[in-house]
Parts: sequence; C-alpha cells; structure tokens
Amino acid sequence: MKSYIILLTLGIIGTSIASYAQESSYSIFPATINMEWDYTEDLDMKAYISSNSMLNQDIEYTVTALDIPQQWQDIITTQFCDVQSCYDFRWFKLGDKKEMKLFANQKNGILKVDFLLPLDTTVTIQPGSAEVALAFNRKGETKQDTLRFLVNKPVAGIKETFDQSSVQITQMANETIQIAHQIGISEITIYDITGTVREVHHCGDAQIAILSMNEFAKGLYLLRIKDKQGKELTATVVQ
Repeated sequence: MKSYIILLTLGIIGTSIASYAQESSYSIFPATINMEWDYTEDLDMKAYISSNSMLNQDIEYTVTALDIPQQWQDIITTQFCDVQSCYDFRWFKLGDKKEMKLFANQKNGILKVDFLLPLDTTVTIQPGSAEVALAFNRKGETKQDTLRFLVNKPVAGIKETFDQSSVQITQMANETIQIAHQIGISEITIYDITGTVREVHHCGDAQIAILSMNEFAKGLYLLRIKDKQGKELTATVVQ
C-alpha cells in the first residue's frame, strides 16, 4: 500500500499544466557534502542525481567555486565525475561549463568528487581544505541547483536555499509528519539513507502537507522540500 499525503491550502490553490511543466524534472541530493579527510586514504564524495522525466534531458553545469590547494592538485588525482564522464580538476577553472545527458527515469546517477592518493606512500599530503561548487540546470534554462563539496571546511557561511525557520516540521502520532510553509509547498521528495528516492509528492503549493510514513521501515529518512518559488530545504526525520 502506498503512503498517502493530505494537502491543506490556506490560500487559493492555482496550478496549471504549464506551471507543472516548468518544474524541475530532476533532483540532486544532498545539496552539500561536507567531509573530514585525514589525508591517509583516498577520499570519495558522492551525490546523487535522479530524473523525474519520461524524456532524456540535456543537463549543463557551471563551476562556481573551485578552491583546492595547489599541492593537492600537483601530487594527487583530483577529479569530478558526472553520470557520463570524469574530468581532472587541474583543467577546470571558474566559469567552465560541461554537459551531460540524464536518461529518462534514471535513478541514483552518481555525481562524485575524488581525491586519490599517489601509489608512492612516502609522499606526505599537507593539511588543508577544499571547496568545489557546481551549478546545474537543464540546457537552455536559467534555474540552477547548486551542488557543493567541502573537505575539512566549516559550513559556516554556506547559505541554505531558504531559511529553515520558515518551515515547520512536526512529527505527529500515527506515524505522520506535518510540514507547514507560508509560501506554499510545491514538492516533497523522500529519500532513504542510501540516497534512494522512495516517494515524490506534488503538493500543488499547499501551505500544509501531512505525510503518512506508516508504509516505511524504521530508520532515518531525508525530506527534500521545494516551495512554490523553487527554493529548497533538506530535513531529516526518524521513522
């Protein structure tokens, strides 16, 4: 049995086929990856991209932040891999654009940054931090989703896609979750801890949504909430 969602709107609900068509037909999760590295083993940082479209999509992404210590780039392999190709960061610069094809209904395509140590174990990696940010969009569109990779770097100063205080998430009785947002909720995506999309709910810009989780096994789940303006928030819930 599928879990259900109850939608309550405190204003006027107005949706159309045209506005639905303009919604993003892919999702990236999580939006920020922050890891600690002790420089003794290879570091593999993974994010996931999933298609919600019945058609193949041409996706382009732009390098918006690229802060990697020069010593890391000189002696270790530093690369980014999209769902089709891998690129050495030594040949990247700010503003560079790359393209990839996201196939119809593709789930859990991997986007990853690798820091691969040399085989020579006598080489010492100097401590440092790194930041890489990429802005994704469907080719020809201006709306972008930022994917950020941080290594040994505090998240202070990283701006969330919107203020978390504007959304109220309440875990209620009977294994339900209430999500309230004054602007209106466009979409809620539920992920398990492996990054697998479990359900997607289109909410019609309702200001209150109530999710039933009684069909899910016990564990940690992640919610990706999109408001009617296209801004996003990620929250964690325990079932």
